Amino acid sequence: MMHNLHLFLPACALALSLIACGRSQIPAAPTQPSLFASQPASTAVLATLQSETSLPATAAAETLQPPNKPEFAVSVIVDTSTQKVTREQAQALINEASTYLKPFSPYGLVMVDYAEDANGGSMSDIATRYLALRSAFPPNGLIIFSNGDGGQAKANGGYGFSVPEGGSFKNQFVSPAAGDSHVYVSVVDYGYKYMACGYGGSDTPQGTLSLPGECRGQAGLSCVSGGGYSICPNAAGNLYTSTPTHEAASMVIHGLLHNFGPNGDQDDYSAPECSARMGYPAGYFDLQESEYYNGLCPYVYEEFTKGYRP
Repeated sequence: MMHNLHLFLPACALALSLIACGRSQIPAAPTQPSLFASQPASTAVLATLQSETSLPATAAAETLQPPNKPEFAVSVIVDTSTQKVTREQAQALINEASTYLKPFSPYGLVMVDYAEDANGGSMSDIATRYLALRSAFPPNGLIIFSNGDGGQAKANGGYGFSVPEGGSFKNQFVSPAAGDSHVYVSVVDYGYKYMACGYGGSDTPQGTLSLPGECRGQAGLSCVSGGGYSICPNAAGNLYTSTPTHEAASMVIHGLLHNFGPNGDQDDYSAPECSARMGYPAGYFDLQESEYYNGLCPYVYEEFTKGYRP
């Protein structure tokens, strides 16, 4: 069984709630780990762009109007020091992620901006740089495609946190934990390979058999093809391996909406508290259902939906 982890960032990182959502090697009844750490608070208010934008030390801010119907607006930032994701790829992934949210809420995702940041630093640094350069319409959330702090997203798929904003900023999607003064952030490894087989931590297969640490600890299994890459045979038929980007798109939802759960890592589908609240039998776990709910307990979607307060 996976255990809860705690990531402690440097002392300079303060005042920010972080939730990690790694799901790389799920055992028979997994508990998805969550990280809680502190990162610097932001006091900026942002504007968004529809055109592709780089983020140098200084950049002119442009303004975009909010969506013309209730949607959860996100800006995408690519940490180009670790990943390469085009605007078209980002748009396609956000569209896919929205289809994994809409079965549970009337509010989908809409991408209102795309930017690239080559300056490195922590995910909080990247988020606050973006926010500081935008001064009009703020999005509800940020998606950062990156390896993450300390390679956490590359190792586990991604995680989420919220950045407090100052001034007159009011998020229309109100979190029961953070209120209406935060922008929600999901850090995602765009190329994350769920249940990869034969890779040994590399980007390309090293062989046709599972290596130590892969396939829920079962080395020597014959790898199979699925989702556009080499996967563990015990992952064949899973939702997360159904397309090359299903897990990454699901992680977008998981990272963002974890901010709306009142119980931190206990809002995961696999947590005992979820079973108790949903009336499931003790020890109940259905992997396909878990993946259908993007690894979140179903009540989190209720919290998200009722949190919309225009």
